[in-house]
Amino acid sequence: MELAARIRRNSVFSLLSSGIRLLTNIFLFLGIARFYGPEIFGQFTTAHTFSTLFLLLADFGLDLLFTTEVAKQRTNVQRLFRSFAALKMLFSSIAVIGMCLIPLAHNASAATRELIYIFSLSVAFNALMNFFFALFKGLEQLQHETRISFITNVVLLGLMILLGILRAPIWLFATLFTSTRALGLIFAIVTAKRFVRLQMTGFNVAEWKEVMRQGWVFGVYLLCGTLFFQVDTLFLALWLGDHAVGIYQAVMKLVALTLALPEVVNSALLPLFARFYHEDEQRWSRLGKLLNKTLWLLGLPIALILFVYAENVIAILYGLKDFAPAVPILRIAALIILIRFAWESYGLMLTTSGRQFEKMIIVVIATVITIALNWYVIPRYGAYGAVIVSLLANFFVAAGFVIATRTFFMQWTLDARYLLPGILTVFLGLILWNVQPLNFWYGVPVVLVCYGFIFYLIGYTKDERRVVFVWRQEQTVLDKAL
Repeated sequence: MELAARIRRNSVFSLLSSGIRLLTNIFLFLGIARFYGPEIFGQFTTAHTFSTLFLLLADFGLDLLFTTEVAKQRTNVQRLFRSFAALKMLFSSIAVIGMCLIPLAHNASAATRELIYIFSLSVAFNALMNFFFALFKGLEQLQHETRISFITNVVLLGLMILLGILRAPIWLFATLFTSTRALGLIFAIVTAKRFVRLQMTGFNVAEWKEVMRQGWVFGVYLLCGTLFFQVDTLFLALWLGDHAVGIYQAVMKLVALTLALPEVVNSALLPLFARFYHEDEQRWSRLGKLLNKTLWLLGLPIALILFVYAENVIAILYGLKDFAPAVPILRIAALIILIRFAWESYGLMLTTSGRQFEKMIIVVIATVITIALNWYVIPRYGAYGAVIVSLLANFFVAAGFVIATRTFFMQWTLDARYLLPGILTVFLGLILWNVQPLNFWYGVPVVLVCYGFIFYLIGYTKDERRVVFVWRQEQTVLDKAL
């Protein structure tokens, strides 16, 4: 299969998988926020945040490392599966037990504690299901994840709507969410049998040590990389209660929604980047530049719309009656989104070039800074102070990644096709801000049309347009572009 066709195929399946999950989560979280109010929404998102963090403990970098190793050593996939699966079971068990202990130490409401116990089961099911998805990604068989995600999330969406109509208690939503993760795990196991024998016997301590030697850096990075972005929610729950969490998470769920896009692209391209670094470093660098520019161009209109039309977005999605305090938080969050889009590709270059340790150090420092600042800021300034700290932490990580890959930064960023769209965004933002009476429903199409021209005519070279916008091209043309 040609390079461009493989990239598009993987990207499409990865986009569909994440898109299905995101669509379901949009209805789930927005529905709970809109119809149950900030306090119950805060209870649900507090428990869900804990499950996200403990899911990372269950992963501990094993999924990402497993994907990259399978991509590089397809002939050894059975041995890799045997070694990684045993450790995955161990870490998943530790994560579930750890989350079940949280209510003993966390001064949460009774409803929040109940939700934490329910979500602890989803950690186990999700962790194991994601492990099989990592296998599919390493083999570049992303269609299986798409199929499983579609089935489980259609079931979740349909039953969730029924629960909403019946105004069911919130614990039933958590139970339904957990049950569909178990269903997905069953489908993943059945599918994985086509590629590997599902056995964990025959591994030895030396294999475990080797996996942990490579994987602990990924694990610490993923755990801290999420903790510095989620610890503010836990502090808000601890010090200010469920209502404050509901207001803050109303914004952060939108941030997570938009940040799924670079995560999808990175997930689809990770196997290719890992292989290119070892086989063709020049193509690896050129593909990195194209990815960096594409994410930057996509992040600009998203950040602009959320900044200028923050009040409209909150009113449409949640209603201003209960969620008006989320408006200024969303404007700061728009800047966070732009920063995250800008540095994602630098992180991928570090990962696939074997420099994960440097990434880990950066996010560990960011996590320490975030905890220290939030400890001071949140009791005094609440959710708005938390989002300011998040902005500073993300800027720190971005700066760290750029410094670590400074040769790429000079080549990629000091380019007219990169800088000019950013300058035009500032001017367009000033215009829209000063004519805010321009209706949201007119302003957003104006932004999208303007960026359509910016993307096609300014952002990309002729050869880059052939890769990004044209579905079928001769391999010689692609070689020239990449």
